Amino acid sequence: TMCMCIPLRLGVLVASICTFLTSLLYVLDGDLFARLFRHFVGGYCLASRMAVGAVEVTGVVFGLLGIIGTWYSKRSYISSLNIWQFLRLGVWAWMYYCDLTLVLHCEDWVNAVETMTDQHGWNQLMYDIALSGQCGSDRTHFLGFSALTLAVFMYLAHATSRYLEFMDRLPKHLLKVPVDSVSGIFYSHSLGERAYMNGSYGAVEAPAPAEAPQDFGAPFAGGPLNGPMG
Repeated sequence: TMCMCIPLRLGVLVASICTFLTSLLYVLDGDLFARLFRHFVGGYCLASRMAVGAVEVTGVVFGLLGIIGTWYSKRSYISSLNIWQFLRLGVWAWMYYCDLTLVLHCEDWVNAVETMTDQHGWNQLMYDIALSGQCGSDRTHFLGFSALTLAVFMYLAHATSRYLEFMDRLPKHLLKVPVDSVSGIFYSHSLGERAYMNGSYGAVEAPAPAEAPQDFGAPFAGGPLNGPMG
Protein backbone atom coordinates (compact mmCIF):
# COMPACT_ATOMS: atom_id res chain seq x y z
CA THR A 1 0.00 0.00 0.00
CA MET A 2 0.88 3.69 -0.20
CA CYS A 3 0.53 5.95 2.84
CA MET A 4 -0.66 2.85 4.76
CA CYS A 5 -4.19 3.14 3.31
CA ILE A 6 -4.10 3.39 -0.50
CA PRO A 7 -3.66 0.29 -2.67
CA LEU A 8 -0.36 0.38 -4.51
CA ARG A 9 -1.84 0.30 -8.00
CA LEU A 10 -4.38 3.01 -7.20
CA GLY A 11 -1.67 5.19 -5.65
CA VAL A 12 0.53 4.96 -8.75
CA LEU A 13 -2.49 5.80 -10.91
CA VAL A 14 -3.37 8.88 -8.85
CA ALA A 15 0.26 10.04 -8.87
CA SER A 16 0.40 9.64 -12.65
CA ILE A 17 -2.79 11.67 -13.07
CA CYS A 18 -1.40 14.47 -10.89
CA THR A 19 1.87 14.43 -12.84
CA PHE A 20 0.02 14.66 -16.13
CA LEU A 21 -2.24 17.52 -14.99
CA THR A 22 0.52 19.67 -13.46
CA SER A 23 2.75 19.15 -16.49
CA LEU A 24 -0.12 20.01 -18.80
CA LEU A 25 -0.65 23.24 -16.85
CA TYR A 26 3.00 24.14 -17.42
CA VAL A 27 2.66 23.54 -21.15
CA LEU A 28 -0.54 25.59 -21.41
CA ASP A 29 0.45 28.48 -19.11
CA GLY A 30 4.03 28.51 -17.88
CA ASP A 31 3.67 31.85 -16.08
CA LEU A 32 0.72 30.63 -14.04
CA PHE A 33 2.60 27.44 -13.19
CA ALA A 34 5.59 29.49 -11.99
CA ARG A 35 3.44 31.69 -9.75
CA LEU A 36 1.65 28.70 -8.23
CA PHE A 37 4.51 26.24 -7.83
CA ARG A 38 7.76 28.24 -7.63
CA HIS A 39 8.06 27.57 -3.89
CA PHE A 40 7.60 23.84 -4.61
CA VAL A 41 9.75 23.31 -7.71
CA GLY A 42 12.14 26.26 -7.74
CA GLY A 43 13.09 28.18 -10.84
CA TYR A 44 14.71 31.33 -9.47
CA CYS A 45 17.27 31.51 -12.28
CA LEU A 46 17.37 30.64 -15.97
CA ALA A 47 19.29 27.38 -15.52
CA SER A 48 16.88 25.97 -12.95
CA ARG A 49 13.85 27.18 -14.91
CA MET A 50 15.06 25.35 -18.01
CA ALA A 51 15.69 22.15 -16.04
CA VAL A 52 12.30 22.26 -14.34
CA GLY A 53 10.67 23.11 -17.67
CA ALA A 54 12.23 20.06 -19.33
CA VAL A 55 10.89 17.85 -16.55
CA GLU A 56 7.40 19.30 -16.78
CA VAL A 57 7.18 19.10 -20.57
CA THR A 58 8.26 15.45 -20.59
CA GLY A 59 5.95 14.85 -17.63
CA VAL A 60 2.98 15.13 -19.99
CA VAL A 61 4.19 12.07 -21.89
CA PHE A 62 5.38 10.02 -18.95
CA GLY A 63 2.38 10.89 -16.82
CA LEU A 64 0.15 9.62 -19.61
CA LEU A 65 2.25 6.47 -19.86
CA GLY A 66 1.78 5.93 -16.14
CA ILE A 67 -2.00 6.30 -16.45
CA ILE A 68 -2.21 3.82 -19.33
CA GLY A 69 0.27 1.46 -17.72
CA THR A 70 -1.58 1.20 -14.42
CA TRP A 71 -4.98 0.97 -16.09
CA TYR A 72 -4.00 -1.83 -18.47
CA SER A 73 -1.19 -3.32 -16.31
CA LYS A 74 1.55 -2.68 -18.88
CA ARG A 75 4.88 -3.16 -17.15
CA SER A 76 6.96 -1.42 -19.82
CA TYR A 77 4.93 1.78 -19.42
CA ILE A 78 5.31 1.74 -15.65
CA SER A 79 9.03 1.10 -16.01
CA SER A 80 9.37 4.17 -18.26
CA LEU A 81 7.51 6.27 -15.71
CA ASN A 82 9.79 5.04 -12.93
CA ILE A 83 12.94 5.91 -14.88
CA TRP A 84 11.57 9.42 -15.47
CA GLN A 85 10.80 9.76 -11.75
CA PHE A 86 14.40 9.02 -10.81
CA LEU A 87 15.65 11.44 -13.47
CA ARG A 88 13.36 14.06 -11.94
CA LEU A 89 15.15 13.59 -8.62
CA GLY A 90 18.42 14.34 -10.37
CA VAL A 91 16.93 17.53 -11.81
CA TRP A 92 15.86 18.52 -8.30
CA ALA A 93 19.45 18.24 -7.14
CA TRP A 94 20.50 20.55 -9.98
CA MET A 95 17.71 22.97 -9.09
CA TYR A 96 18.95 23.18 -5.50
CA TYR A 97 22.48 23.76 -6.75
CA CYS A 98 21.32 26.71 -8.84
CA ASP A 99 18.63 28.28 -6.64
CA LEU A 100 19.79 27.71 -3.09
CA THR A 101 22.59 30.26 -3.22
CA LEU A 102 20.29 32.88 -4.73
CA VAL A 103 17.58 32.40 -2.14
CA LEU A 104 19.95 32.34 0.83
CA HIS A 105 21.57 35.62 -0.30
CA CYS A 106 18.35 37.23 -1.41
CA GLU A 107 18.94 40.51 0.44
CA ASP A 108 22.20 41.06 -1.44
CA TRP A 109 20.20 41.76 -4.59
CA VAL A 110 19.47 45.14 -2.99
CA ASN A 111 22.41 45.62 -0.66
CA ALA A 112 25.12 44.42 -3.07
CA VAL A 113 23.42 44.24 -6.42
CA GLU A 114 26.61 44.77 -8.43
CA THR A 115 28.39 41.91 -6.69
CA MET A 116 25.44 39.54 -7.20
CA THR A 117 25.14 40.58 -10.82
CA ASP A 118 28.82 39.90 -11.41
CA GLN A 119 28.55 36.46 -9.81
CA HIS A 120 25.18 35.28 -11.16
CA GLY A 121 24.18 37.68 -13.89
CA TRP A 122 21.18 39.95 -13.77
CA ASN A 123 18.11 38.33 -12.20
CA GLN A 124 14.95 40.41 -12.36
CA LEU A 125 12.96 37.96 -10.24
CA MET A 126 15.40 38.03 -7.32
CA TYR A 127 15.70 41.81 -7.56
CA ASP A 128 11.90 42.21 -7.36
CA ILE A 129 11.67 39.86 -4.37
CA ALA A 130 14.45 41.67 -2.53
CA LEU A 131 13.08 45.11 -3.40
CA SER A 132 9.63 44.21 -2.06
CA GLY A 133 11.13 42.96 1.22
CA GLN A 134 9.86 39.39 0.80
CA CYS A 135 13.20 37.61 1.07
CA GLY A 136 12.47 36.09 4.48
CA SER A 137 9.04 34.71 3.67
CA ASP A 138 10.05 33.58 0.19
CA ARG A 139 13.12 31.79 1.57
CA THR A 140 11.10 30.04 4.29
CA HIS A 141 8.40 28.94 1.86
CA PHE A 142 10.91 27.70 -0.69
CA LEU A 143 13.01 25.70 1.77
CA GLY A 144 9.96 24.13 3.41
CA PHE A 145 7.79 23.36 0.39
CA SER A 146 10.61 22.26 -1.91
CA ALA A 147 11.92 19.84 0.73
CA LEU A 148 8.42 18.43 1.15
CA THR A 149 8.04 18.11 -2.61
CA LEU A 150 11.39 16.32 -2.85
CA ALA A 151 10.34 13.87 -0.13
CA VAL A 152 7.07 13.17 -1.94
CA PHE A 153 8.85 12.60 -5.25
CA MET A 154 11.30 10.21 -3.60
CA TYR A 155 8.43 8.29 -2.03
CA LEU A 156 6.56 8.10 -5.34
CA ALA A 157 9.64 6.76 -7.13
CA HIS A 158 10.07 4.11 -4.44
CA ALA A 159 6.38 3.18 -4.54
CA THR A 160 6.46 2.81 -8.31
CA SER A 161 9.49 0.52 -7.99
CA ARG A 162 7.56 -1.61 -5.50
CA TYR A 163 4.64 -1.80 -7.92
CA LEU A 164 7.01 -3.00 -10.64
CA GLU A 165 8.29 -5.74 -8.32
CA PHE A 166 4.70 -6.72 -7.59
CA MET A 167 3.95 -6.96 -11.32
CA ASP A 168 6.92 -9.33 -11.75
CA ARG A 169 5.46 -11.85 -9.35
CA LEU A 170 3.73 -14.83 -10.95
CA PRO A 171 0.26 -15.50 -9.47
CA LYS A 172 -0.09 -18.84 -7.71
CA HIS A 173 -2.84 -20.02 -10.05
CA LEU A 174 -0.45 -19.60 -12.98
CA LEU A 175 2.38 -21.66 -11.49
CA LYS A 176 3.28 -24.46 -13.86
CA VAL A 177 3.97 -28.05 -12.85
CA PRO A 178 7.53 -29.08 -13.81
CA VAL A 179 7.63 -31.12 -16.99
CA ASP A 180 10.33 -33.45 -15.63
CA SER A 181 9.11 -36.98 -15.00
CA VAL A 182 8.71 -38.06 -11.41
CA SER A 183 11.19 -40.59 -10.07
CA GLY A 184 9.95 -44.17 -10.08
CA ILE A 185 10.74 -44.68 -6.40
CA PHE A 186 7.57 -42.81 -5.53
CA TYR A 187 4.32 -44.70 -5.94
CA SER A 188 0.93 -44.90 -4.27
CA HIS A 189 -1.55 -47.57 -3.27
CA SER A 190 -5.31 -47.44 -3.12
CA LEU A 191 -6.84 -47.62 0.34
CA GLY A 192 -9.26 -50.22 -1.04
CA GLU A 193 -6.62 -52.83 -1.72
CA ARG A 194 -7.07 -56.19 -0.04
CA ALA A 195 -3.72 -56.04 1.74
CA TYR A 196 -4.52 -52.61 3.20
CA MET A 197 -7.98 -53.71 4.37
CA ASN A 198 -6.57 -56.90 5.92
CA GLY A 199 -3.98 -54.92 7.83
CA SER A 200 -1.09 -56.65 6.12
CA TYR A 201 -0.04 -53.69 3.95
CA GLY A 202 3.68 -53.15 4.21
CA ALA A 203 4.38 -56.45 5.99
CA VAL A 204 7.30 -58.40 4.61
CA GLU A 205 6.30 -61.95 3.71
CA ALA A 206 8.74 -64.81 4.31
CA PRO A 207 9.98 -66.35 1.08
CA ALA A 208 8.43 -69.71 0.18
CA PRO A 209 10.76 -72.72 0.66
CA ALA A 210 12.49 -73.70 -2.50
CA GLU A 211 11.54 -77.09 -3.97
CA ALA A 212 14.27 -79.62 -4.54
CA PRO A 213 15.18 -79.74 -8.18
CA GLN A 214 14.15 -82.89 -10.03
CA ASP A 215 17.08 -84.72 -11.54
CA PHE A 216 15.91 -86.26 -14.76
CA GLY A 217 19.17 -88.22 -15.15
CA ALA A 218 18.87 -90.20 -11.85
CA PRO A 219 18.46 -94.05 -12.02
CA PHE A 220 14.96 -95.41 -11.58
CA ALA A 221 14.39 -96.79 -8.10
CA GLY A 222 11.32 -98.96 -7.79
CA GLY A 223 9.85 -102.40 -8.30
CA PRO A 224 10.04 -104.26 -11.59
CA LEU A 225 7.31 -103.51 -14.04
CA ASN A 226 5.16 -106.61 -14.78
CA GLY A 227 3.88 -106.81 -18.29
CA PRO A 228 0.91 -108.84 -19.55
CA MET A 229 3.15 -111.84 -20.10
CA GLY A 230 4.30 -112.20 -16.75
